[in-house]
Amino acid sequence: MSNVKYSFLDFFDQKILLREFSDDASIEDVIASFEEIMGMEMLANNVPGVITDLRNVKFEINTNVFKRVSSFLKNNPELYKYKFAAITISPLQVALVIIGNTVSTKLRTKPFSTLEAAVAWVCEP
Repeated sequence: MSNVKYSFLDFFDQKILLREFSDDASIEDVIASFEEIMGMEMLANNVPGVITDLRNVKFEINTNVFKRVSSFLKNNPELYKYKFAAITISPLQVALVIIGNTVSTKLRTKPFSTLEAAVAWVCEP
């Protein structure tokens, strides 16, 4: 798995989980990170969402990514109650976020170019 750093951003009475990948990552790395987040119970009641910094990551996008994301979401419907923002700088990074939205209309995910914009969207009702 690629290197992932987790931290929390405090905004009023909410905490946003920030996930930063530092190396190239595959879809399996992204999913393993979600499994780690859920296993460590990082998504508590006062966490409205997760911001993932993808700026230092290069993804390979292929048809297997659609299948893997779809399967993961089907097995983890509790993720639909959170917002998932991604900080991106390349079209492939944006494509990964769009794949999530395409696979499930219930998933709330959106790409952003800045941390500030991502935070504003995750915190809005």
